[in-house]
Amino acid sequence: MKPIPLMFCALLIVLSACEKKIDHQVYLLTNADSSALNLTGNPEVRKEVIAYMHAIAPDKPGAARLTSQCTDDLVAVGPEGLRSISGGVWKKNAEKDGIIFKKVLVVPGTEIVRLYNDGNTAVRNVLLDVTLGTPAGEMNLDVMRLETYIKKGAHWCMVAGQGTVPYDRMDVMKTLVIRIVLAFVAGLLIMFLVMRRKLNKLKLK
Repeated sequence: MKPIPLMFCALLIVLSACEKKIDHQVYLLTNADSSALNLTGNPEVRKEVIAYMHAIAPDKPGAARLTSQCTDDLVAVGPEGLRSISGGVWKKNAEKDGIIFKKVLVVPGTEIVRLYNDGNTAVRNVLLDVTLGTPAGEMNLDVMRLETYIKKGAHWCMVAGQGTVPYDRMDVMKTLVIRIVLAFVAGLLIMFLVMRRKLNKLKLK
């Protein structure tokens, strides 16, 4: 009896240790995309707003101070689809569940920042490599962000933000295969235990 339960446990441990990896190459900005967009105009404003975007990432200690003057302007949608009105609400909700942002990194070559309205409006698309601290341990995932910023006096403010976890067809297939394998192994284990119990009853007779 021991070998089968041990193999089943080992399989569960191996599968639980597997991490989801997205191919970042798919999300890199191509030369054709770059030529179709204005990504160099108004360089001083561009430099200023990009620095602000990076400084207010949720893992940065000074983010709350930088966003304190425009928190009422933000409407955010998280990867789970929930809408949060006013800045910091979505982060507070996550913290209530014991989730903290340990690391938020821009995947090189995926950040697009476009300027409009004489440099007073900025739209950003970016793929982020996010590491979360959860009650069950660390979790790593990729999040595609779409954000809109406006200039209010001397300050930039995010007024809209949405995050989406990229869809990976191979990941869906792997998940399906894993479920089938686990169901098959679990079925074999149950059949083995049932047959063993019946054999023990026959021996007792």
